Amino acid sequence: MKEFPQVIQSMLDALEDHIAIIDLKGYIQYTNQAWKQFALENDGDLNTTSVGVNYLEFLDDQFILERNGIKDVLNSKRKEFSTIYSCHGPDNERFFRMNVEKCLLLNGHLGAFIRHRNVTKEVQSDEVVADVLESMTDAFMSLNENWQITHLNGVAQRVLNLNAEEVIGQNICEIYPEAANSEFHMHYTKTMKEKVYISFEYYFDTLTTWFEIHSYPRVDGGVSIYFKNINLKKESEMQKEAYENTNRLTLLPNRKAISEKIEELIKSETGFSTMYLDINGFKNINDLYGHQMGDELLIHLAERLNTLLLPYGELSHLGGDDFLIVVKETDRDMIEQIVEDIVNHLKSPIEININQKFTVAVSIGISQFPLDGLNCNQMLSATETAMYYSKQSSERIFCFYEVNMTEELSHRLTIEQSLQGDLSKEGIYFVLQPQINGITNEMDSFEVLSRWDHSKLGMLSPFDFIEIVEESGHMLKLTRYLMEEVFSAVSNWINNFGFDKRVSINVTSSILSKELFFDDLYKLLEKYRIPYNLVELEITEDTRLVTSALMLKHVNKCREKGIRIALDDFGTGFSMFSSLTNFPIDKIKIDRYFIQRIGNDPQSEAVLKSIIHLSNSLQCDLVAEGVENEKEITFLMAHGCNFFQGYYFEKPMSIEDFQQKYLENRSK
Repeated sequence: MKEFPQVIQSMLDALEDHIAIIDLKGYIQYTNQAWKQFALENDGDLNTTSVGVNYLEFLDDQFILERNGIKDVLNSKRKEFSTIYSCHGPDNERFFRMNVEKCLLLNGHLGAFIRHRNVTKEVQSDEVVADVLESMTDAFMSLNENWQITHLNGVAQRVLNLNAEEVIGQNICEIYPEAANSEFHMHYTKTMKEKVYISFEYYFDTLTTWFEIHSYPRVDGGVSIYFKNINLKKESEMQKEAYENTNRLTLLPNRKAISEKIEELIKSETGFSTMYLDINGFKNINDLYGHQMGDELLIHLAERLNTLLLPYGELSHLGGDDFLIVVKETDRDMIEQIVEDIVNHLKSPIEININQKFTVAVSIGISQFPLDGLNCNQMLSATETAMYYSKQSSERIFCFYEVNMTEELSHRLTIEQSLQGDLSKEGIYFVLQPQINGITNEMDSFEVLSRWDHSKLGMLSPFDFIEIVEESGHMLKLTRYLMEEVFSAVSNWINNFGFDKRVSINVTSSILSKELFFDDLYKLLEKYRIPYNLVELEITEDTRLVTSALMLKHVNKCREKGIRIALDDFGTGFSMFSSLTNFPIDKIKIDRYFIQRIGNDPQSEAVLKSIIHLSNSLQCDLVAEGVENEKEITFLMAHGCNFFQGYYFEKPMSIEDFQQKYLENRSK
């Protein structure tokens, strides 16, 4: 856009008329000072009609005549366009004339020159006023001090479906009895008696119409009323409100809408309960089947829950897999009955299509007003806290909020916030636990275990933070950090000590489906020049191992490169036989649950023997975890298991201790 010459700009700024120049598409190219000042005084926002704004779009459906007139000039259907319209201020009635003519822009293209001139003084005579009132796009009606109609312009006659000749002189309240003692009556009375301008919006039931109304006191004691149909504006506002208050996916009320509902209940001092519902394992569904499938599940779940909960209260979708239910009920037995209905309702699978069904399990947190909070934020916080508490408990589907839960949530949030930072500065480190050949008593390989010396929470074991890492979506970040640290040390050992033992990295099922994890793994191995056959990925038993084609693809590629796959905690997962027959496994690690029962539980010993026999038949390496005494070793070796990991041989040890014992001492 070319700079407007200063001399011309100065000339335009000197005019009292409001001047704007637009291009053929309606975009404002130049405005003068009077235009800007008028915008500030009337809209309060200069940006609504400033340079760069499309003026044709600014003129909404209430200004069809003006908008079409400008378009006709721009499209050369007429040379110029002129009209007089009302634009009343807070203190007086005002009339403006709009003139539009075609002009040449500085860039050589055609546009239009728009001038708005205040012509209020020019239309003072009754004859001119009458002409102006008839030419206006606004409806106009005047009443005398006895509420009798004294004037009704053509637009008003059409909007009100009245004939001026029939109603002039009649009392407005006789024509519209419902107007008596209404908001109309109140505002018009105030305008007459106090001689003040009043502007308001009102829905007139008789005409099923929203009106924007401006009333001005008349010298003769009556009132001048300018009004227009704003149904389109109200419809747009309602659509906008619906948009702002609705979750776009499920079309349920969103967090904003349900928060307003809660605030209303609190203000009315109505007892109620809120239930925070979260889908267990929803992240895994997204990881395995994609976000589109996850969205479809949410839509179907929302429909099912909404049907169930309609008699009880209101269901809202906060986002993700989180839903909030508000019920005007505080009786705990009744609340528990609603929860039971929800759980029973979700027992039957949700069918997405003929090929895909999901059985959904949920965790529910419950808080009650005013017991657990006195405002919306406190109520939502208590409900969410109770939900997290329920989610962490394997025994309870739902929990009522208790004060001590807040401290536990604070603990969790502290961990989550720390995970968002630089892990190398947060106190996370790793320890190593050797796996021993029971025949030679030599180290065969070692497992990498994470630990956390937190600056605020102190020493944390994996049981304290791994689940939070997984649920908060930071597992890939943590695993990459540990791999970088471990591979750096292993690279040093290879170069300085000729180290050739296998390093075992724990990998959760959730990141086995992520291409980024494997990209990181391969890049780090290349970076530190570590042979692929010195790396082993330990995976815990999980249904996803045998249902995800993407996981299988990634794991097969690993094995093709020489990376081994170990199945951790074997025997306690969903189906150990499915894991062995449908997933490529190089090593089985027997869960310590069975090891601890040697000598005390014949049934566990029988299962243990079966696992050892099965492993040998499949030619998989076998390691017993959690070995702590001679009795366990004797039993295991007698039945064909010769590799061990546990406190009997070595506790998890620091990198320095590991290096000294297994590298430096051996090289002397």
